[in-house]
Amino acid sequence: MRESDNAGQAVTFWLPELLIPLQSEEGSALIKPLSLPNLQTLLSKADVFSAKKSSFHQQASYLFHQPHSLPVASTMAANQIADYDPSAFWLRVEPLQMVPDRDTLVLIPPQDLAITEEESKALIDSFNAHFEQDRVQLEYGSSQDWYLRVAQPIDIQTVPLAQAAYQSVNELYPQGNAATYWHQMMNEVQMLFYTHPVNEARREKGWPEINSIWIWGEGQITSDMLQPRENAVIWSAHPYLQGMGQLTNASSFEVPKNYQAWTKLIDKKQNKHHLIHLEPPYQTLQNSTEQAWQDFLLELEEAWFSGLLNAVRQQEITSLFIDLGNQKRYHLTSKHMKRFWRFKKSLTKV
Repeated sequence: MRESDNAGQAVTFWLPELLIPLQSEEGSALIKPLSLPNLQTLLSKADVFSAKKSSFHQQASYLFHQPHSLPVASTMAANQIADYDPSAFWLRVEPLQMVPDRDTLVLIPPQDLAITEEESKALIDSFNAHFEQDRVQLEYGSSQDWYLRVAQPIDIQTVPLAQAAYQSVNELYPQGNAATYWHQMMNEVQMLFYTHPVNEARREKGWPEINSIWIWGEGQITSDMLQPRENAVIWSAHPYLQGMGQLTNASSFEVPKNYQAWTKLIDKKQNKHHLIHLEPPYQTLQNSTEQAWQDFLLELEEAWFSGLLNAVRQQEITSLFIDLGNQKRYHLTSKHMKRFWRFKKSLTKV
């Protein structure tokens, strides 16, 4: 293929929270001995913009050029529910553990519980049988992703799971006209799940119980919320991003293992906008080890940052937008590479 046959690609490279440790003295000390010349060059040459602190879902909607932050439950359900109805009002219902702590309960999120598909579906069956007369029925998205669909919008305001995790839930229950009903439902679920065979088996094995639920992510998708993106591609395994791709008519694929693998999958004859979203091999920065964070940075340096830097230099990528979670965003084109006066800075200063 001749050079002129290639169309430059626009890429947004997003890895939430990657550089958050740099905001502490400990993190800054950990990164100093690492050799990361490709990442340092990318960030040193780029235009830098400040970014307000926002949730994962708000960031995803912004980076994919959506006019509004898309409702979490409705967007994820688009990817995970086979007979998805975009006109419905959706709620996420996540199975989890509530641990007594003096006069309160502390929420342990589902990712800490290793919930199996069999356990998840058995608990859903019991819930649906118990609440059948209320005409409230759970739908299975994955072992830790459950949903409620409601025909019409309801008055409910909830706290996202990420904000409630490992916290006392006394002041975090759903609010709105039907707040009493939702609180009562969650109490009934605790009693229902406590005696369930799934939890009896878990207690015998010394495993944490799945003894409650958390309701959040409420919303309904309306046409004014969506900006069609037929010429865009999302590379991510995250169901929220996959659902956003479906709702905006974008293409969606799981992200390949490195830049070289990605270039073999794209159509180089068409100029498209690619949102590449990566996740670390550990659940969160809070439960990662220092060594895991350092190893991941070194892996990214070879797997992605080297290829991205070279592609900008060769104009294979005409626009590169980088968000690594340090409340800054970086924009880079081939012209920026000519900024010889911008030396390769330490990552603690970019």
